[in-house]
Amino acid sequence: MSSTLSLTQRNTNDIEVLKRDVLGQGWGTLERYHLKHRRFDNTWSEEIDRDLYTIGEVAAVLLYDPKCDTVLLTEQFRTCGLRYGEATWLVEIVAGLIDGDDAPEETARREAKEEAGCDVGALVHISTNYSSPGGYGERMHLYAASADLSEAGGYFGLAHEHEDIRAIVVSFTDALAACDDGRIIDGKTLIALNWLARHKTKLK
Repeated sequence: MSSTLSLTQRNTNDIEVLKRDVLGQGWGTLERYHLKHRRFDNTWSEEIDRDLYTIGEVAAVLLYDPKCDTVLLTEQFRTCGLRYGEATWLVEIVAGLIDGDDAPEETARREAKEEAGCDVGALVHISTNYSSPGGYGERMHLYAASADLSEAGGYFGLAHEHEDIRAIVVSFTDALAACDDGRIIDGKTLIALNWLARHKTKLK
């Protein structure tokens, strides 16, 4: 048995989209794909239907102050918990939708200014990932960056986007503890903080 991860070589020629229906269009798009795909034994699957909801691509950035060993986090209302009867004001890192042809890095810098009033240093790429690949088309470009957080914090957000964002600066030690005790339950934030625990030297 191999001790390293090797990926199966696949491309779009290994997928046959038979039909695509748009089921709903609002803030995002709900689509139903009727398709076949190549199986691991090299045969083709039967026709399957898969629903996919997509708002867009996102850029997110964890702001870290290496001098003070602090991070900036945001808190805001999210609708996700309504599905489960929960009130979800979630603690997250700075993030926002990529507009048009904007680069992910440009979006990360813009959102840091809009959501936290911060100018950031060089961006370090953490990963580009799919947040919930079973049925959600969001692609996440995840970064970390150094910033002076000595006077950061406060209330931010764009009125025309109905944003109500609280920016808070906490010690990295407490932020990492919050990943374990349930105060932080947002996926991208968990990924970014645990990445920082292993790669702080990249931001000094």
